[in-house]
Amino acid sequence: MRVSAVSLNGVNIYRSYPSNRREFEESLLPYNFGKIPSLRGMPYVYPISFTSIQNSSKLRKLFEYGLPCMYSGVEMIDPKVLSRMIKNQIFFRRSDQVLGILKKYKNSITGMEANVLSIIDQRSKIKPHKTIKELLVEVEPVYRKKLYKKQAPIFHELKSEFLKLPIEYQEKFEVLMQNTEKRLYKQPIHVPFSSYEFKYKLAKIKDDVIQGDNLKSKKVINKLLKESKRLYAETNESTIDNQKRVVGLMDWILRKSVLRNNPQLKDLIEVSKARLANKETVIPFARKSFIYDLAKIIEPLEDKIFQEKLINIAQKLPTSNQDLSAYILKCATEPSDKIGYRLLWPSLASVEHIHPRSCGGLDIMANFGGATTRENSYRKSIDFTEQLKLRPNTPLYCQKYVDRLIELYHKGVFAKNKINPKYIEDFRNTILRESKGLVDVDISKMYVKPLQD
Repeated sequence: MRVSAVSLNGVNIYRSYPSNRREFEESLLPYNFGKIPSLRGMPYVYPISFTSIQNSSKLRKLFEYGLPCMYSGVEMIDPKVLSRMIKNQIFFRRSDQVLGILKKYKNSITGMEANVLSIIDQRSKIKPHKTIKELLVEVEPVYRKKLYKKQAPIFHELKSEFLKLPIEYQEKFEVLMQNTEKRLYKQPIHVPFSSYEFKYKLAKIKDDVIQGDNLKSKKVINKLLKESKRLYAETNESTIDNQKRVVGLMDWILRKSVLRNNPQLKDLIEVSKARLANKETVIPFARKSFIYDLAKIIEPLEDKIFQEKLINIAQKLPTSNQDLSAYILKCATEPSDKIGYRLLWPSLASVEHIHPRSCGGLDIMANFGGATTRENSYRKSIDFTEQLKLRPNTPLYCQKYVDRLIELYHKGVFAKNKINPKYIEDFRNTILRESKGLVDVDISKMYVKPLQD
């Protein structure tokens, strides 16, 4: 399952640190977890594939019937529901209309997302005509100040530590902090164009675009990606004309296409043109970029222990997965459909390999369970017995999962979708085996025909 972790584990980000921004950004992708040990556990939200697992189509058919997560008991949201919402541009509507639609899934949205949804709900009662993005933009300054109160002591601690280093390191850190201050307060800043960064962001936008069913949109984004490959790796006096021509052509393609009003693509192109013209632009503060830039400053240091200490201090900066203010600031920079995606993504139903695929688990129904993407992400590939320690209520929720399956079986859902009811028994046996006998769910109700109302 292509689900990334959504929490940091206090790991050391310096060892095997990427030599350039491209490697750094790529190392954050879920497909590269483990290649760079120092970056394991770094959060990544998009995308997630729901259809790439062989033999999982039968289980995915059951997702539309409100299966509970086998690890949390939360009623999962069918990914198809979110796809339809995005396709129909539901999240661009008035906030009161969006909240009316999401009301059905109120009990499924938990954690940070539930807190953000509550804030949107409160603001919508005052300004129902505003979109969810507009409401978050309005409250963003308040949460920006709250976040800075948490960031400031960490920046101060870093500054104190840099005073122990030679003056050249202090001067570089001072420049970094000056730029950081501008980013934090949305002041224009000069940042050289980076083709690596451009391609990375374009690839992320593609992940959002392909979630929809618009074939023309997919063709356009693929054409833009093809053009981006013509960008030289380095930006200097000899390559700047190439960069300008390629980005200019991509701008022309975008303006003539069905994606001409895509805010992410428009912003990427416009900011890139400004940076290529050596103009200052407003670039929001990004924790990942700050840590990367900090690591490059201290790279020449021979004292690796001190390097690690500095990076560990920087890693204390709040993330959007840990801090409500950071979450709201990130959402406020995104279009409404991506905000909606963020709110529902953790609660989406996903296929869980009970015995992890990376550990030899097979792509067969007997090895499949249903878990929210949040829980699927948290587990990663750890042994099921270790998962029980992290989620001690798993036996209770596995029973809840099975009870729902049995209920659907008796209602004829299995027969309607040509699903072998033996899956229920196979699930029970797999869980029993993987838990070393600790989880033995009761499936006796499966053999008792329920009384008719």
